[in-house]
Amino acid sequence: MGGEPGEGVVPAGRRAGEHPRLARGGAGVRRRRRVRGRRVVGHAHGAGGADAAARRHGDGQLLRAPRRARARLGRTFVDAETWETGTRVAVLGERAWRERFGADPRIVGRTLVLDGQPTQIVGVVPSSVVLPDESTDLWLPSAWKPSDRADESFRRAHYARAIARLKPSVTLEQARAQLQVVVERLKRQYPRTNRYMGAGMTPLQEFLVGDTRVPLLFLLAAVALLLLISCANVGNLLLVRAAGQERELSVRLALGATRGRVVRQAITDSLVLSAIGGAAGLAVGWAATRALVALQPAGLLRVRDFGLDWSVLVYVVAITAASGVLFGVAPALWAGRRRPAATLREGGRAASAGPRASRWASALVVAEVAMSLLLAVGAGLLVRSVRALDRVPAGFDGAGVLAVTLALPSVRYDTPQKVRAFYDELTTRARALPGVERVALTLVPPLAGTGWTSDFVVAGRPAGDYGTEVAHGIASPDYFRTLRIPVLRGRAFTAADADGAPKVVVINDALARSYFRGQDPVGQRIAFDKVPDSTTTWYTIVGVVGDQHQHALAEAPQIQVLYPFAQAPNEYMTLLVRAGCRECDPTRLAAPVRRLVAQLDRDLPIRELRTVAEIRAASLARQRFLMTLLVAFAAVGLVLAVVGEYGVVAQLTRRRIREMGIRVALGARPTQVQWLVVRAGLRLTAAGAALGVAAALLVAGALRGLLFGVPPRDPVTFGGVLLLLVATGVAASWVPARAASRAQPVDTLRAQ
Repeated sequence: MGGEPGEGVVPAGRRAGEHPRLARGGAGVRRRRRVRGRRVVGHAHGAGGADAAARRHGDGQLLRAPRRARARLGRTFVDAETWETGTRVAVLGERAWRERFGADPRIVGRTLVLDGQPTQIVGVVPSSVVLPDESTDLWLPSAWKPSDRADESFRRAHYARAIARLKPSVTLEQARAQLQVVVERLKRQYPRTNRYMGAGMTPLQEFLVGDTRVPLLFLLAAVALLLLISCANVGNLLLVRAAGQERELSVRLALGATRGRVVRQAITDSLVLSAIGGAAGLAVGWAATRALVALQPAGLLRVRDFGLDWSVLVYVVAITAASGVLFGVAPALWAGRRRPAATLREGGRAASAGPRASRWASALVVAEVAMSLLLAVGAGLLVRSVRALDRVPAGFDGAGVLAVTLALPSVRYDTPQKVRAFYDELTTRARALPGVERVALTLVPPLAGTGWTSDFVVAGRPAGDYGTEVAHGIASPDYFRTLRIPVLRGRAFTAADADGAPKVVVINDALARSYFRGQDPVGQRIAFDKVPDSTTTWYTIVGVVGDQHQHALAEAPQIQVLYPFAQAPNEYMTLLVRAGCRECDPTRLAAPVRRLVAQLDRDLPIRELRTVAEIRAASLARQRFLMTLLVAFAAVGLVLAVVGEYGVVAQLTRRRIREMGIRVALGARPTQVQWLVVRAGLRLTAAGAALGVAAALLVAGALRGLLFGVPPRDPVTFGGVLLLLVATGVAASWVPARAASRAQPVDTLRAQ
């Protein structure tokens, strides 16, 4: 989604110095058409409504900015619907249209009840529209009130992102320069809201793909290596096969067959094998694509949109033909250069490969071992990285805890008192459920993100001494005990921290270490304005709690403040329910909690229900997914290398069978004969390992962004892979070595 790279852009308002990937849409909706290089502009932000389907709000241009999305049925939004019109409308995604409404062609014009309000469906957009992400099933227009434009909060719409399409004649750099002109004008016109705000512009493709590019390129490189290993392996087997037919080829050449005909036959054989393998690979790929839909972590690939179209078939045909030529070159060239007389003289009656064929085969095996080592090193580094992540303390105990996310519709819960009353009743009844130990509320569970961020100041500090990017959260008094988060200093929230009581917050240890060095933060006051004034609200810090990882175990805990729920009720909250024992399955509480929510509000769906352990597992899903794929690739590559090495060693053994028979006849022990064969295989393994280690040391740095707690050139991983290769090399050589040592001298000499 989003058209050509650089064409769709995401202008994002942010504080000066803030990373553009972390920015939120800036103030200045009114000025969005001042940038002349942008032809169509829309904006999007997450909905806080109660419908179970994922939803987004946007203005009249939202679905037309990227790729000029056309409705499958009906229409998309019009400009007038950016503002309140009196009629609530929505655009439905194709997935929801098919799954929830049976692909009803008469859906346009129907009225649904969303958040207790009648909403008319005006269109259905195709599944290719994934704005802002693929979980979105429904779009609502912003429907702002025109009277709100004068309100200061309207200029603090940092939750919104603008999306624009550049004119063909305008570059991204030119549009960025024009955007900065608008930013500076807004700073002068609205210093209170825009003085410290900046803006950036990111290509839409880059914004959507984000940090998935590196792991995808890594997987592509792994697949390419596996393909090359397969080509080398098949080429080796064809070379061994051609060596077995050497006498036949020599006779054909002696009888007048041209060398070109012999070469064409060798390449034709490889192309036939390649075609069969390509057809089988196409079938496996079709099945594997559907398996990836179930296995892939969210946000890595849009696999559900993949299919076997003409572009895929053309690619398969091209790669199949190229692979056939690639692994057919070695036996073709070798066969075409043979001299009948030399072949008959070398081979005698044995029809075994000559020295030149053996060199070709050995070179291919060395290449296979080197490439399989590259794959094995990458897999080993990822395995060690995931194990290191598993050992990272999350800062909480989520075993036996169920997380139930709700979003109260603002139409029915339009005051803080109503929101507080609903959640108070919910927690009271949940505590009374059988098998429940503790119940708490939080805005966002650990490892699932944070609420919002802001600047902050501490009372008594000099002017200009402020902090940035502190994460905000909301929690009930039992939150810390439910997740067993330690209170390091001061106290946790209590029932006394109610509405109307003095404003209090709890901070995490990361904030205490960063901004209160050598001081006790308990009792100090904090505010969330960069420059406090008479309207600023001050909060007293009453406690310091242990750090929890908010986003991922690989990321350090963010500095954070938490408000008591009673003083900051929010429609969007997560209910945490701890089962009676740590080993108890918390999913058994799911049905009672669902019934409880339905009893309190039968029209309120549960947005998300999962265990805290599942949330933790989801934070590691990408690393585990990459690790699993790469381990599978490495295992296949290693097996292919073993098969290739076995074939070469077996061929070399057959070529030296006469020599070994004579050695045994002269008194050599079987173990000495076995060592001769194993040593030949180990030479190939050592040569391939040396090349592979050198290559791995060169490219290992590219993996740095995918690793955690493990250096790219980790000696333990390299040493373990080398030992594995040596073991497989010995195993590949042992079978022909054992067969050679058991050969009877009389039978061997008679066969020669």
